[in-house]
Amino acid sequence: MDEVIATKDKGTEGIRYASLKKTRARAEEILEAAAVVFTVKGFDATSMNDIAKAVDLTKAGLYHYIRGKQDLLHAIMDFAMDAIEMQVLEPAGQIADPTERLKMTLYKHIHLFENYGTHVTILIDEMTALTPAHREHIIQRKRAYLDFVRNTLSELKAAGRMRDLDVTITSLNILSTIVGMARWYNTDGKMPLEYVSEQTIGWVLRGVLKDE
Repeated sequence: MDEVIATKDKGTEGIRYASLKKTRARAEEILEAAAVVFTVKGFDATSMNDIAKAVDLTKAGLYHYIRGKQDLLHAIMDFAMDAIEMQVLEPAGQIADPTERLKMTLYKHIHLFENYGTHVTILIDEMTALTPAHREHIIQRKRAYLDFVRNTLSELKAAGRMRDLDVTITSLNILSTIVGMARWYNTDGKMPLEYVSEQTIGWVLRGVLKDE
């Protein structure tokens, strides 16, 4: 077992920290591998044996880290939403100007594909496979993202910078564009991510903002 349960005696704190860190790293490795398998085979067609094989564990060893396939799917989606909050919403939320905040939101989300592409793909492809409770949890987290974009557009509209568009519909279309990239963008393909980012951001801004 990777995790070491130690008391607070001399010398054990460092052991416990290192062991827990190792366990977390292994758990993230399992999430990444499972996301890849789910993307290739689909959730329904993937077995626990498939996932165990992908991470070089026995099926029993895999259950040390997860309780079941549906819990694993929820964990992958939760991990993807954590990445969106930390890598997109937190830095973008520090920007006061709504135009620059929208640009940063688009840029940061698109660049999630460098490290979290498979997780984001699962986030849009396998929602119906979640349990009702898990689905509601992820929907609530997605709704917070929508609210963030909608509030930014509301500021743009109030400042007279946005075209005559419905804020909610435009917010949904923006998120559909950047989240939907997971369906077609190939990190190993011919189009560099920076080029895709530049083209997508330019297209969105030209559609949303008034001409200066």
